This record gives sequence, C-alpha cells and structure tokens, in this order.
Amino acid sequence: MKKLPPHSKLAFIICILAAAFYMYEFTLQVSLGVMTNELMRDLNLNAASVGLVSAFYFYAYTPMQIPAGFLHDRFGPRRTLTIAILTCAIGALSFSYSNSIAHASLARFLMGIGSAFSFSGALMLIARWFPAKHFAVLSGFVQLMSSVGAIGGEVPLAAAINQWGWRHSTFFLAILGLGLAFVVWMIVRDFPSHQASSSQHHQHPHSDHSPNFKLLFGRTQVWWTALYSFLIWAPIAAFAGLWGIPFLVSAYHLTTQTASLACATIWVGIGIGSPLSGWISEQIERRCIVLATCAAIGMIAVTVVIYCTVSMPILYVLLFLVGIAGGGQSLAFCVVHDNSHPKSIGAAIGLNNMATVAGGAVLQPLIGYLLYLNWNGSMSGHTPFYNTHDYRLGLLMIPVCYLLAFIISSKCLKETYCKQLLSH
Repeated sequence: MKKLPPHSKLAFIICILAAAFYMYEFTLQVSLGVMTNELMRDLNLNAASVGLVSAFYFYAYTPMQIPAGFLHDRFGPRRTLTIAILTCAIGALSFSYSNSIAHASLARFLMGIGSAFSFSGALMLIARWFPAKHFAVLSGFVQLMSSVGAIGGEVPLAAAINQWGWRHSTFFLAILGLGLAFVVWMIVRDFPSHQASSSQHHQHPHSDHSPNFKLLFGRTQVWWTALYSFLIWAPIAAFAGLWGIPFLVSAYHLTTQTASLACATIWVGIGIGSPLSGWISEQIERRCIVLATCAAIGMIAVTVVIYCTVSMPILYVLLFLVGIAGGGQSLAFCVVHDNSHPKSIGAAIGLNNMATVAGGAVLQPLIGYLLYLNWNGSMSGHTPFYNTHDYRLGLLMIPVCYLLAFIISSKCLKETYCKQLLSH
C-alpha cells in the first residue's frame, strides 16, 4: 500500500475542522425555520418581518464573499476563520437576548458576516493541503457537513426549543461557537510545512493583490457559473432554510417537529448528492450534464411537493430528491475551480459563494412579502395564519429558479472536462 505523505493526517483534521465551521454556520443559518411562530409571538412579527430578519443574515453574508476570498488569500484561513467563528458566536449570543426586530436583525447580520468566511475558507484549505484531483469529492464532503449542520438546525433544535425555548437554545449555540474558534486557532495551519516559507513570502502585507481582481472579473464562465449557483441554491435557502416547515404544516397538516423532520430529508439529500455529483462528474469527466440533471430533478420534485398533495412516503422521497438536486451547487464550485487562475481562486470561490447565498437574501424576504400581500388577516392566537393557497402563490419562484438553472447549464456553460484551465 502506498504511504500517505507525512502531513496527510493533519490535512484531514484541518479539512474536518474547516467543514465543522461550515456545519456550525448552517445550523445558525436555518435555525429561524423552526422558531418562526415563537419569534412572531415574542417579538410581535409577521411573515414579512420574519423574512426580513432572516434575510439580514444574507445581507451580510452575500456582499462579504469577495472580500472574504481576498482576505483568505492575503492573511491566511487560520486567522480569518478563527475571527469569523468568534463573530458568529457573538451574533448568536446577541440574538438570544434580542427583544425587537432591530436587535434580532443586527444579531443575524453579525452571524452573516462571520459565516461568509466558512465555505471559501474550507475550499481554500482543501486546495492548499490536497492534490487537485481530490477537490471535487472533498468539496462535496464539506457540503455534506453543511447538511449535518442544517439537520441539527431543524430536528434537534426544534426539540430543544420545545424543551428550553429559543433563547436558551441559541445561547447554547453561541457557546459551541466559542469552543470551535479555540480549536481552529490551535490546530489549523494555512499551508503544509514544506510550503510555508514560500507562501509566507507571497502573503507579505505589501503584496499587490490587484491582479487577482482583474483575473477574476475577466472570465465570463465564472459569471455564468455564479448565476447557476444563485438559481440552484435559492430554492434550498428559501424552502429548506425558512418557509418549507410552515408550508408543510399548512399544506400537509403536520406538526412543526414532523415538518422539520420532513425538511431534514432535503439536507440528507444534499449531504449525499454533493459528494455524489462530484464523484459522478469525475467518473464521466463532464460537469455540465450533471449540473443540468440536478436542475431538472429539483424542478420536477419541488413542483410536485408544492402544487400536489402527496402521501407522506412520497413526500419524503421528493424532498430527498430536492436535496440531491442541491448537489449541483457543490459541483458548481468545481467548475469555478476549473475556470480560475491559481492567483485568483480564493476570490473566485468568494464570488461564487456570494451568488449562491444571494438566493436566500432575495427569495426569503420576497416569499415573506408575497405571503403578507395575500394574507386575509386571519390569526391563530397571536400569530398570523397563512393558508395553503397563500404559500403556493408565494413559493411560485422556486420551480422557476430550477428551470432557469437548467437552461444556463445546458446552453451557457462550457464544458471543462474536469481540467483546470491554468493558462487562461
């Protein structure tokens, strides 16, 4: 058996820790989906204002993506990830004490700032510590960890909120973040030891990083990939991240915990679909056909879930397929990797992640506004009640996003044949 290089064990530990941060930020990201009713009750909110509070996470996360990529390139992921995790933890702590829409929104904004560094930092560490041939599968593994975090932010968190309330549960998440920041600082290193000295020279504070900017924005395919990422992930952010649980409660007459369990199958599908899409792509040496297939699966499955009433077993299967379709988002980062110059890869990953999470910033509040617009004024206790018809109108843009993603992956993206185009 071929021996692993001396740094391989540390490389895997670093990869796991970076993925753990992505898992943690996804728990924070989707946590509002299981506390919408409690927030509307305790903070006197409606669907539009809950969507706005949730979107403040993305208002910070989205524009921070390109700066995060440049900061990773300049200062190294060890420093940036540690500070980012601390920022997330402070945001969660602040959210647990929030008593107004402004306070809650500011806390979500802080979480979004910190979370902006998670995925790009993990991918940069993979690119530095592992051979390029492992990038697709390992980026899928990182996405798998995000699915674990999202499941943790729905099923177990829903149970915790029922037991201890949303404030105590969010406070506990803040403590977890502080512990993770400490471990990342102690263990993660920016480069393998044999690369450290030369890399430190390239990261000198007075180095000129403007070429990264030019190399990034001059590539048309990077922009098409970013648009695909926006469209393939916006349905996940909108449905699995916030509105899916209350929709299932209304349309399928489920309890919040049962609905959260059903939505968790989306994240299971993402966890499986992300590394699977990368593996299939590497096996057939094609990217675009896999991306298009993911979009088609998502469009069909989510349309049936929203506009038909199916049995519970079929519902679980369809939601799982929606998650499988989400694997296209992970593979899109491989297309970015293929199309990026090595000097701009951190910023390119940041741009693509910015486009990905912009879907949540756009669709979450838009759906909330459409729900509020169609609301007939009915209440359930002190909480606004939205019926199935309201939800079906509000969620109309989700299958449209998948349709546009299919068109882009079929007509606009050029096949890279799984090869990094270093000369462009």
